[in-house]
Amino acid sequence: MHWERTTHGLTIDVASEEETERLGRALAEVIAPGVVVGLVGPLGAGKTRLTRALAEALGVDPGAIASPTFVLIHEYDGRMPVFHFDTYRLGGPDDFEALGASDYWGGEGVCLVEWADRVADRLPREAWMIRIEPTGPDRRRFLLRIPEGSSVVERLAEGLARIDAPGPNT
Repeated sequence: MHWERTTHGLTIDVASEEETERLGRALAEVIAPGVVVGLVGPLGAGKTRLTRALAEALGVDPGAIASPTFVLIHEYDGRMPVFHFDTYRLGGPDDFEALGASDYWGGEGVCLVEWADRVADRLPREAWMIRIEPTGPDRRRFLLRIPEGSSVVERLAEGLARIDAPGPNT
């Protein structure tokens, strides 16, 4: 795994599914109740794998976590609730709003929204956005935009350093 800071977040390159899981665990260390995370990327990019790793690190039973494609919202219990949305099959942002998705924003849990680009105008302004770009068979680039500022980015960078992920100068 290799990472570097950007203006509003981090760019993280991973070379395996295991590194994607380590990234999910690092995100779980810095995420707080009420955070909404939008996940964007093509089919098979790793949105659900990242979600699974983050949720497991928050104490969710690993066997319970599944892609929510046919169930639009999964709710999981852990150290904090995890709400996992999939907007792939929705007709558009109005359908997302009709689900009552905004009722989950800012609460005691974390909201993870797959296919967030389809409903971006309905997500809170302060939502974290993670764009996943496949760069090879097992390689991915994660582009994290965290609007709330450098303190979260700094803590995430520290977490990545703790898991021995090379930083920008290595």
